[in-house]
Amino acid sequence: MIAKEIKRKFLNYYEDKDEKLFVSSLLDKLNKVETCGYVVHTQFLNQNEVKISSMILNTLKSNWYLYKPFEDTSKFVIFLIPDNYCDYDIKNIIKENIIFFKVSAFSNNILLKHRECMGAIYSLGLNEKMIGDIFVVDGICYFFCFKNNEQFFYNNLNKISKYDVRIEKINAQDENIVNIIKVNYENVQIIIPSLRVDSILSKTFKLSRSETNLKIKNGNLFINSKEMYFCAYEVKEDDIVSFRKYGKIKIGKIVRSTKSGKFVLEIMRYK
Repeated sequence: MIAKEIKRKFLNYYEDKDEKLFVSSLLDKLNKVETCGYVVHTQFLNQNEVKISSMILNTLKSNWYLYKPFEDTSKFVIFLIPDNYCDYDIKNIIKENIIFFKVSAFSNNILLKHRECMGAIYSLGLNEKMIGDIFVVDGICYFFCFKNNEQFFYNNLNKISKYDVRIEKINAQDENIVNIIKVNYENVQIIIPSLRVDSILSKTFKLSRSETNLKIKNGNLFINSKEMYFCAYEVKEDDIVSFRKYGKIKIGKIVRSTKSGKFVLEIMRYK
């Protein structure tokens, strides 16, 4: 069992209320693993929650596994494994707990759109932490959820927008599926005076600096799934930057510096 003083130490490290609640839930799951002696998993986590989890679990020297189904996954599941649970097969544990759905329109002429699919799936009322990444490829929707919600989707997901759809469970590890599930983005190079996030957003989305800063202060910026209000934050390579109502980018490498001292930065802009 995790001692109360250790739990208090972790909780005191975080000021954000949601982060405190998440830490408390994670520690409770760890206690459950120790007392019950079987594998326990988290809900679907964003990047910030994975970062918090890895710090805590590594500090406590816990046995854990991060499930990342695809290269472009933005939601993850952590499996907490008892220290004496040596004879386990993580592939079977994942299969027993997580399923992958394929959703397509009955009419072959109908191509589903990502926004419509997200709207239909989330409008069913299930907690979004119970739903993993949603991909739409060539008009067909694919998404993850937990095994205990399988029947819920069979019973309730019968329309997307105005179109009747069919839903079926498929193997996420199928080589053909792995090859087609990719996020579409375009590589762009921008010239910026600094690596400040407001400078990058202003250039990428063709906004004035003052307009960009106002939107950041109003809570429209997320970096690695964490809300960010600091306009002068300097991005790092592989940061995922989401700007509400405008789009999402992934920070790449600094390609070179210009003679005037500016940076040529590579970014991946999601379509």
